Amino acid sequence: MTGKFDKDNLLSFIDAAAKVLELNGSPLHYRDITQQALERGLIQSNGKTPEATLNAVICVDIKQKGLHSLFVRVRPGIFGLRSLGIESAAVDSSEITNDENRRVRIPHFPSYMELRLLLPIWSGRLRSQITGLRSTIATLRGSPQEPGDWTKPDRWIVERLQGKDLELAEAIWGKTAEKVNPRHVYGHWLFSCAYKLLVEDGDGRMKLTDRGQDFIDRPLGDTVALVDEQEGVLKILTIAAEKGTGRRSDFIPEWTDYLARYSRYGTDSTIKDTLSRRLQSILERGLLIKAGAIYSITGEGLAYLRQTGGDEPADSSIELQEILQLVNQQKASVRVSMQELLSTMEPIAFEHLIGQLLEAMNYQNVAVTAPSNDKGVDVVADIELGITSVREVVQAKRQKSNVQRTVLDALRGSLYRFQAVRGTIITTAGFSKGAMQAAFEAGAPPITLIDGSKLIDLLIEYGIGVRTRSVEVLELDADAFAQTEEGEDS
Repeated sequence: MTGKFDKDNLLSFIDAAAKVLELNGSPLHYRDITQQALERGLIQSNGKTPEATLNAVICVDIKQKGLHSLFVRVRPGIFGLRSLGIESAAVDSSEITNDENRRVRIPHFPSYMELRLLLPIWSGRLRSQITGLRSTIATLRGSPQEPGDWTKPDRWIVERLQGKDLELAEAIWGKTAEKVNPRHVYGHWLFSCAYKLLVEDGDGRMKLTDRGQDFIDRPLGDTVALVDEQEGVLKILTIAAEKGTGRRSDFIPEWTDYLARYSRYGTDSTIKDTLSRRLQSILERGLLIKAGAIYSITGEGLAYLRQTGGDEPADSSIELQEILQLVNQQKASVRVSMQELLSTMEPIAFEHLIGQLLEAMNYQNVAVTAPSNDKGVDVVADIELGITSVREVVQAKRQKSNVQRTVLDALRGSLYRFQAVRGTIITTAGFSKGAMQAAFEAGAPPITLIDGSKLIDLLIEYGIGVRTRSVEVLELDADAFAQTEEGEDS
């Protein structure tokens, strides 16, 4: 039914949401709640995104009132009424803490792709066999002096295991097409138990649950969305959407705060490790992309945030995320243009551009060498290291093919001609494996390698060849509009 707007009968967004859920009798996505409220004439909105507003007010209500809120967040983006007996889809595990305030429970966060391969292999097997293999491998770690080589499962499995351990390890390695190393499945196992993808039956065997099957069948389904919310994946995606682009270090302050609120993890190493593992998982799923050291959210990542409502959506804006996506697209376009211009520059112009970049990076006494008899050195400069200053030589290679080791060896051999202690090769292309291996050979002067992608990163960072324009974007802070004084009528 479609109702006409009657200002005398209009409700607040929070009351309208409660009315729609009461009439429906079951949980709904906040977009469906908004649509029904508009169709029934319960609310009126002049904004372009009334669904974002309704989502925000419900989340604020739950956040502030807790168990006294009318609403229950069933899954990301989906809400029900507490009075109808709706319960949150919270999860726990005997192996993981049950603290209600703790979300991030799996420090050894697994690859979802690997886990989807593992679940059918573990299903039907005795729990004791699965945990027994882990225990056996733990006893075979060796010593610090002789740690053993674990990088080649096809060798160590048959050499170090026997019986049921051997059979299971071979199944894991073989049935996953050699994608999953049996030594590195601890996080996968904790994850499966914590989120009840597998449960133990009366005979001690692990069985795949409906939730586990949903995890396998639907990469962005309800189970995955629930896990992503619990484990901070949605939080990381939200941070990426809000920042536009950023390095891993740019995520750390907010991730640290998040762990302080929702986990028992707080050491610097654990903060960095849990973040790195989740970033890798998100990259694997195509929700983020990485160019050099820079992360940015993809269109698929934004769509996923829209589908789930994101993490703490009251503090974020879908509109802002879409604006930032456009900004990212424009940045990518500029990078492509820069790559094209670099590849068509005259060699001498390219060398002077590198000299300009070094000056912006606080190098001193920057000098572009004469084109003839430069001994493979294009730019010479001094850089302060602590309380001393050292001479560095740079070779600029504007080419399409990878730079080979012979170029590196030649530059290293020219250092003494310029009284330099280190060198750098900057190219518009990349480097061969041999060149990368030789760059920091023990006992040899170090040679820094900067490929085309890193070069563009540096040019953008130091404002060489680009101009930055600032645009002020407003974002709603829904918490500021919420009632905070105790005893105030709702």
